[in-house]
Amino acid sequence: MKKSTIYSWTVLLVMAVFISCKSNDSVQNSEKNTVIVQLHDSDAVGSLEEQHETYNLKKEKVLSRPMQIFLFTFDSEKIKNTELVELLKQSDLVKEAQLNRNVTLRN
Repeated sequence: MKKSTIYSWTVLLVMAVFISCKSNDSVQNSEKNTVIVQLHDSDAVGSLEEQHETYNLKKEKVLSRPMQIFLFTFDSEKIKNTELVELLKQSDLVKEAQLNRNVTLRN
């Protein structure tokens, strides 16, 4: 009886460690595929998406309505994130563009 109990607890512990150490790649990929863009005019979102349709540029959400700052997603297989930022900065519709950096707070 003791061996089976110890075995059960060992298997449970190994499973818990395995599950907690497993990384979630889909979440990490989606975080890397976003850029923050400040536009001159909030009506220019559609035009910007049309101009960069080949990279699947899509508005994800509004970050600041008064400052016209938006979060966009794109297909990182078609263009590198740094190249897209440089391309967006060249657009007449864009005031500023930058990568979406996810910061983790330390204790």
